[in-house]
Amino acid sequence: MKVGVNPNRTVVVDAYPPVIASVITHLPDLTSDYHKTRLDVVKCSLETMRRNTGVDCEIMVWDNGSCPELRDWLINEYKPDRLVLSNNVGKAQARTSCFRMYPPETIIATADDDIFYYPDWLKEQIVLLKHYPNVGCVSGWPVRTQFRFHNKSTVAWGKRYAMVFEYGKFISEQEDRDFCTSIGRDYNSQLRTTVHDFDLRLKYKGVWAYATGHHCQMIGYSGVLGPLMFYSAEAMMTERTLEKIIDDAGLLRLTTVQRYTRHIGNVLDEELEVLWRKE
Repeated sequence: MKVGVNPNRTVVVDAYPPVIASVITHLPDLTSDYHKTRLDVVKCSLETMRRNTGVDCEIMVWDNGSCPELRDWLINEYKPDRLVLSNNVGKAQARTSCFRMYPPETIIATADDDIFYYPDWLKEQIVLLKHYPNVGCVSGWPVRTQFRFHNKSTVAWGKRYAMVFEYGKFISEQEDRDFCTSIGRDYNSQLRTTVHDFDLRLKYKGVWAYATGHHCQMIGYSGVLGPLMFYSAEAMMTERTLEKIIDDAGLLRLTTVQRYTRHIGNVLDEELEVLWRKE
């Protein structure tokens, strides 16, 4: 039975913001050795992300079945613009859904829940996304070992069109050391495995970038990356596959020359905690 006409049938809503900053969270417990300090890591990540975008955007959090402590904080304190609460469908599934639910012109920044964000992190990545042609993704911090993987399209384009395309050791020792620490590697051991590695840097119409991207934190257009994303039952280990798909599609993978984001890991070190708290 129906009486009358739904008054919302003619309502026009502004449901599609031009920029979305999304994070996939998953914190199953606070008791295991690996996860016992990660609540502060996630809070630090989400709070610095929101504070330091440098542009107007909506914050979206997709929570994959986290413990009550994190979910309560998300709902009652953090209060993102859009919050998806699901069982643990895995990062690949959540990220794919995030990219496919918006119009093609929407810029989407996606990241893990253990990334630290410096001021203007999103603003500066958007500069590269809009300045360079045929971009698949842009990341906010360079990783030396990342130049080994799936960069053939970026390298080929850089050699042909960039004003400057150069090989060298451009990433600072401190940034290289920070990343090693965040993933639990000994820096001296890392040096022995990367002694023959080099960084790839290019300059196009006055704007520098590194010729690589990183799956842990990246931005791109929904219409470009959405069709390339894939649903997978594998919870985490599909990032290299995604990087290969982007590269095989002939798209550029770029990173800002200045470090605007940073991997934290599962322990918040003193330097990052001070930066987080003082804001």
